[in-house]
Amino acid sequence: MGIFDLNPTEYQKFLFVLLRVGAMIMYIPILGSAQVPARIKIGLILFISIAVFPIVRDTPMHDPTGLFELVISLFSEITIGLAVAYSARLLFTAVQIAGTIVDFQMGFGVVNVIDPQTETQVSVTAQFQNILTILFFLALDAHHIILGAIVESFFIINPSQINFSTFTPEIMLILFKATFITAVKIAAPIMAILFFISVGLGLVARTVPQMNVFIVGFPLQIGVGLLMVGLSMSFFSIVVQSQIEELPERFLGIMQSFKS
Repeated sequence: MGIFDLNPTEYQKFLFVLLRVGAMIMYIPILGSAQVPARIKIGLILFISIAVFPIVRDTPMHDPTGLFELVISLFSEITIGLAVAYSARLLFTAVQIAGTIVDFQMGFGVVNVIDPQTETQVSVTAQFQNILTILFFLALDAHHIILGAIVESFFIINPSQINFSTFTPEIMLILFKATFITAVKIAAPIMAILFFISVGLGLVARTVPQMNVFIVGFPLQIGVGLLMVGLSMSFFSIVVQSQIEELPERFLGIMQSFKS
């Protein structure tokens, strides 16, 4: 049976699938970037929706009895898609926070570049680590994890079951906490070395007042900071990989938080 041979109820189910997939694709990392042409996004949304619909076709879904219930159901689908996509985007937020902290410690706080994904200004190190995270994201098949989450979401929750319970803000706080913990883990080795350098320069300034520590300290912090960014790449990859491996658990938690 083709897409044009569906009955009105199945067309309604397909609309639910289309909106949920569309909300995810428009906001997930990489594909949701402003640099991806709108035609590609629309085509990908239609392709994934048509591919996913036969899998979830027999899944029982809520049948709205009126226009108001239909609007609420459509809004619920968009909310579910955005929530799942946002939980994946938090990984890149953690990387950007870590890079911003490192650049502030090195003295690169005012040196910013444009991030193509969000079209916002980010620091140089943050953008460098963000590009590496994109490569890890694709190399570890995290985009396949997102596609699996799209299908799994229809078996866990449907529009009639969405409920902003007390567990919803709790799981959001857990995700935010994990984001800041990840940012600190990434930036901690570099921050520690730069802190000790600052302490050492302070001691030198007290013992040798004739030395201009600002002239010496500025290039020293930049050089050591860049060196530590390179030396900590293996640790950075381990942290990012562990966060990508936790994506299915995050998706499951955020979807269960909406389930009544």
